[in-house]
Amino acid sequence: VGAILCFGSYILEATTQESPTNDHLWLGIVLVILTMVTGMFSYYQESKSTKIMETFNELLPQKAIALRDGERREMNVTDLVLGDIVLIETGDRVPADIRILECQ
Repeated sequence: VGAILCFGSYILEATTQESPTNDHLWLGIVLVILTMVTGMFSYYQESKSTKIMETFNELLPQKAIALRDGERREMNVTDLVLGDIVLIETGDRVPADIRILECQ
C-alpha cells in the first residue's frame, strides 16, 4: 500500500510541477523490492518448515496394537480414538499422546 501511495504521489507531483523530485519514486521502488525480498524469504522458511514436518511424520509408526471393546486389534494410528488402550512394548514408537496405565 505504501509503495502504491508513493507512486501515486510521484505521478501527482510529476503532472503538477515542472521539475518534480524523484524521492517518492525511489521510495516506492525500494518498498516494492523490500516487499518482494520479504515474501521470498517467507516462502523459503515455509517450505523449509514443511519439509521438517514431513520428516516428523515419517518418524511416527503407521500401525498400533490397541484394545477396543475388549479385543486386541492392529489398526492404523489415525484410527485411534480417545479411550483406546494402546499396547506398547520395548522398542516400539509411541503412536500418539498416551497416558501410561500399567508398566512392568
